[in-house]
Amino acid sequence: MSVATHKFYKKNKGEVKITWQDVERDTLHIVHAMAKSRFKPDMIISLARSGLIPAAMISYCLGNKQLYVIKADFSKTQLNGSVQDLRSRPVLSQRIKRSLKGLKILVVDEMTVSGETLKLVSKYLQTKHPRQVKYAVLYRQPWSQFKPDYFGRKITFWPLFPWKELRNNVKDPRAKLVIAGKVK
Repeated sequence: MSVATHKFYKKNKGEVKITWQDVERDTLHIVHAMAKSRFKPDMIISLARSGLIPAAMISYCLGNKQLYVIKADFSKTQLNGSVQDLRSRPVLSQRIKRSLKGLKILVVDEMTVSGETLKLVSKYLQTKHPRQVKYAVLYRQPWSQFKPDYFGRKITFWPLFPWKELRNNVKDPRAKLVIAGKVK
């Protein structure tokens, strides 16, 4: 957890396990809000890593195969997939190489906590001259400095996502045996 995120984490009213059904419902709330506003993106940009799953789900719902990835995060390095050094602010470590000029873009992330990551991405995308950029997150926290155009739900708790749960499970000795092919 980054320094910036930790500051906001303390504001939360505990942790709540998010189910796949929650993710589906909240994704559909976003798609419904987009339909109501008549926004049809030419391209969807996911923020890696946690925005990949909601972005793919929105992409399928919209029938839009133009899905690209930007990596913006607080991590400096990752060792063995778990130990990492953190910055006080996010940086872009993967950009979009193709032209965005004149396109309508939807940027998707799993949540906005401090808002720093989405502010950074917004500033970067302005240099690419798209026609319009809208932002969607599954979960919006009220203290975020960035207000997305679409969100599944406003929350005041810390969400424990099902895809991050898998990351924790692979450290379990039983999971290691399955991954190694020793247990079926």
